[in-house]
Amino acid sequence: MIKNFICGGLFVFIFSNTLLAQIIVQGGGIANECYKNTKFESTSKLMSINICYKALKEPLSKKDKAATHVNLGILLMRRGEYLKAQEQYTKAARAQPSLSEIYINLAASKIYTKNYMQAMKAATKAIEMGTDKLPEALYNRAIAHDNLGLSDKALADLVLALEIRPNWPPATNMISLYDKNSKITKSK
Repeated sequence: MIKNFICGGLFVFIFSNTLLAQIIVQGGGIANECYKNTKFESTSKLMSINICYKALKEPLSKKDKAATHVNLGILLMRRGEYLKAQEQYTKAARAQPSLSEIYINLAASKIYTKNYMQAMKAATKAIEMGTDKLPEALYNRAIAHDNLGLSDKALADLVLALEIRPNWPPATNMISLYDKNSKITKSK
């Protein structure tokens, strides 16, 4: 199971840059700056967070408001503020519940807070909605499945992610940790 994997210290390596699904903000302005800072990490995390909070005070379309909440949530997750990130994803879902990226990121934050059942549900929702970031959603769900003791389902999600995005390092790294009995092992 992934719990053994976390103890091995490789969890952060596989998790980094794989769980995030930024949302593009249309047009210019400060909300677009929030997006760019989230995507390219061009300024300090704290400065980027402040830009996103400022953007949320401006008049935005429902989609751009939701996108800005998601991008702010991603920045908060990068700082380890998972519960605050979850609040942003909840606000995004209220503004525009049809954005699958909300649920991909919510799943990631739920994994970090060890709420694997809710992580699995959020990732499944993103998958069912359809998303351009299907491998990320499958990867998040694989981690949740594994931590729920559903190793076969985790492995199936990883295999599917690799069918969609062959040789994708996060999935290939995680799948390589499974032995032939579909359990994660630290020895590989």
